[in-house]
Amino acid sequence: MNLTKRPKAVFWDIDGTLITTEGLHYEVIRDWCAARGYILTEAANDELLGKTMPEKWAILESRLPAGLTEEDFRADCARAYMAGLRAEMMRPGPVAAVRRLHELGVTQAAVSNGEAPVIEANLRALGLWDLMAFTVCGNDVPSGKPAPDPYLEAARRAGCAPDDCMAVEDSIVGVTSAAGGGLITLAWPEAVPGVQADMPGATLVVLEDSDFPWTLFEN
Repeated sequence: MNLTKRPKAVFWDIDGTLITTEGLHYEVIRDWCAARGYILTEAANDELLGKTMPEKWAILESRLPAGLTEEDFRADCARAYMAGLRAEMMRPGPVAAVRRLHELGVTQAAVSNGEAPVIEANLRALGLWDLMAFTVCGNDVPSGKPAPDPYLEAARRAGCAPDDCMAVEDSIVGVTSAAGGGLITLAWPEAVPGVQADMPGATLVVLEDSDFPWTLFEN
């Protein structure tokens, strides 16, 4: 993978990368399920991490009472999630990088397995909505991450070859998606003291904010 040429576009994952909301996602779905008689434990929630809302519903439906609908699940959870969003959930380093890349004239987009209204709410909470050329959500492609479809669609919309684009991700699911699409894949997980980040498939792993490859964009 070429790490000497300037990427023509940078695509950002949202949950965990720009904003730390995995806990909020869990609380929203946990509370929705509890109100309907199913206790979603943190261990059981591991199965839902990184999934699209339709994929989450497919997992949960058989555990819930009959008569509930995917439409209500998705709409109710979206409303509760957006009500719980707070700007202080941002990851300052990645958010600052988005703003700096915008100043440098780099095309940027958000690529997420989430629902379109939730993506917009996240970006507006972070003050980044107007800095994104477009967004790709889980409903825009046949298969969400870890399939490469979301990033291939982003490259298509940006008018670029996949290997001219950089993806920034925090998870194995996202890294697998971007690397599978042939993008320059930057893994930027949240630092956990004493834990070594293992991101197979990533072109570069960023452990400190200062590790971001600014030389690709500023020279």
